[in-house]
Amino acid sequence: RFLRETREPCPKTPRTLYEQRGISAIMLTCDSEQTSPEWMMKMAMELKTDGNAFYKQKQYQKALAKYTKIFLYVDHLTVPQDLKSMVGNKAPSSGSVKPEDIKKIQVVANQNCAMCYLRQERFDKSEEFCNRALKIKPDASKAIMIRGRARLRLKPPNLDGAQEDLNLAAKAFPNDKNIKNDLEALKKSFKKVRDKQRKLFAGMFDRKPDKKPKTEKKETPDGADKAKADNVADIISQFAGPAGAGEGSK
Repeated sequence: RFLRETREPCPKTPRTLYEQRGISAIMLTCDSEQTSPEWMMKMAMELKTDGNAFYKQKQYQKALAKYTKIFLYVDHLTVPQDLKSMVGNKAPSSGSVKPEDIKKIQVVANQNCAMCYLRQERFDKSEEFCNRALKIKPDASKAIMIRGRARLRLKPPNLDGAQEDLNLAAKAFPNDKNIKNDLEALKKSFKKVRDKQRKLFAGMFDRKPDKKPKTEKKETPDGADKAKADNVADIISQFAGPAGAGEGSK
């Protein structure tokens, strides 16, 4: 087989390059026929076919094992330009394999992994692989559709993200029953959220304000002056006697 565990990698392939591409424990053999890009691409397509067969049998874990191996065969064929400049002519060549074909199998493998995780109800992993596919091809309709379905089922669900993805997916796949069903479920989920918010805010506005304790009125400075003046008048009247007494004695 093309891949096997060894202590040393093939001298034709720099170790650092594979470590940067995420391949460390599994190294390449030195058979020139089994290191050609064309052979790698052929093996990737065979793995995809095997994975599809397991998926149809609902053996999703076995399908995942096949789909994830595809990356070991093709990911290193698309070396970023900055990495190419670092390793120079030691960078792996894609041979007669077209870059668009490499990207296509990468997108398909990521989408298929996402679909397997969706079936296993591992919705966070499903979303992750959709994002990987969309990083390669931002308009990958199937990845958008799967991500929308996964986001709807997350705990808690990403309703806004699901709505955006499923609306785009509905345009790409207008006859897909799963998308239609998920859009209906999405409407119900939004309604539940709105009803919950409505009850919450209604309860806040319906609360009666707490009764404030009555406070004694403080006398104003004018009232205090009036009371003082009345007190002085009473004292004076006691000394002066009843009103009109002086006039009666004349």
